Amino acid sequence: MAPEGTSQNEVPLVRLALRRAARRVRAEAATPQFGRLLLMQAFGAGGDALIALALAGSLFFSVPETTARGRVLLYLLLTMAPFAIAAPLLSKALDRSAASLRAALVLAAAGRAAAAWLLATRLDSLLLFPIAFAILVLSRVALIARAALLPTIAPEGRTLVRANSSLSKSSAIAGIIAVPLGLAVLSAFDASTELLVAAAVYLIGAAPAARLPAPRRTRPRHERIGARSAARSMTVRQAVVATGGMRFLVGFLVFHLAFALRREDLAAVGLGLLVASAATGSLIGAFVAPRLRHRLKEEGIIVMSLAAGGLAGILAGSRFSLVTAAALVGIFGVAAGAAKLSFDSIVQRDISEGARGWAFARFEAVLQFAWVVGGTIPVLVSIPAAAGVIGVGVLANALGLVYVFGRHRARAAALP
Repeated sequence: MAPEGTSQNEVPLVRLALRRAARRVRAEAATPQFGRLLLMQAFGAGGDALIALALAGSLFFSVPETTARGRVLLYLLLTMAPFAIAAPLLSKALDRSAASLRAALVLAAAGRAAAAWLLATRLDSLLLFPIAFAILVLSRVALIARAALLPTIAPEGRTLVRANSSLSKSSAIAGIIAVPLGLAVLSAFDASTELLVAAAVYLIGAAPAARLPAPRRTRPRHERIGARSAARSMTVRQAVVATGGMRFLVGFLVFHLAFALRREDLAAVGLGLLVASAATGSLIGAFVAPRLRHRLKEEGIIVMSLAAGGLAGILAGSRFSLVTAAALVGIFGVAAGAAKLSFDSIVQRDISEGARGWAFARFEAVLQFAWVVGGTIPVLVSIPAAAGVIGVGVLANALGLVYVFGRHRARAAALP
């Protein structure tokens, strides 16, 4: 029997969605190892989505706007703190061997499960922020370790863009399933129950992570140091700047639209629509990027992503509404997803195995910093909804032009 407050059809629909998702994962997984990575990614992304919905109600929509701004600003600062301290230590540990990467993935999944369970009974205490902080840190650890491990277990003959795309599809499908499930749990029960569900989802994801391959060969220190010197190439640095710019715009857009929803009294309904639109956009981006790769290099996909986001921002700002905001978030989901896939592929392509953990730890810190700076602006300054969206469009176009000009200059300097 379905719980009170839920429809009789909800459970069969969730089961059908899960079966379809499982079939999709099997189709994407050409090898058992890659299939385990996809499953781990799906459960991790589903848990993250449930956590985000639970905290949004507790931190944001249930309090006055002034209080919400203070809480969001504290959250943003907490999201940046771990990278300044943990990134150097993490990068050194991850590059020692593939076994370190697998251990990091298992600990990240199990640790998030424990933290979500702990948070379920402490939503109204001062421990909320440090526990949420721990969940965020572990999510980033999983992202870094997964990106560093991917090239060694990607199916033979599959491009890095396509392999990264498969992981993004897995995340997006998990988000699409988790959002309506999470909203139903919030409606029927409360945020604490949703956090317990998230803990179970995380814990299930630890099982496939524990079965990933992990050769125990320890890489010599001189090999790791030599590989890191190649990570500072001009191509990689330019890609970091362009992708960081996109993350800055995404951070701004997320919090700018969140406060716009508050002013329009749309609250959780609008949040659910935007989260679903972002997840759908990420899924479409994961399908589009590998097809674009047949015609464009990874750098070209980044340029196209910035141009698409820029045009969408200008058009949505000129006729701003909840519908156009949702469409903009969806398009930005496509663009940001394709750009991130291309960036990851550039790093995996140009940096050898002995420095990938080091590189991703530092580059993810840069991208997170860009997201935090972008999100801080609308928290500190109230900006009219339409003007802020148009500004995002203009900046995206400008960033795309800067990236194209920088790539042209780099190629010209390389000619004899």
